[in-house]
Amino acid sequence: MNKVVVKNARIGNLFLVRPGRTADVHESAKRLMEVGSVREVLITEGSCGFIVKAVPGAEAGPLGKEISRIVGGRSEVAVCHYQYRK
Repeated sequence: MNKVVVKNARIGNLFLVRPGRTADVHESAKRLMEVGSVREVLITEGSCGFIVKAVPGAEAGPLGKEISRIVGGRSEVAVCHYQYRK
């Protein structure tokens, strides 16, 4: 099987979110999606509860504060410029 690998540039920042005590993760994800510069929210298990994908060019500092305000806890940003996918 030949798979074509595609490279996309500037997909946006990824925030790894460790939420505080959240009553409803699905409600928190919906609230995160309402933020204008958020493109996608993944609910995860393990060391982080959410991965939030922002639009390219979104400022990491203010968006990180907004994410923390919504879900509590804290977030770390992974500045992402390229994405490879099959």
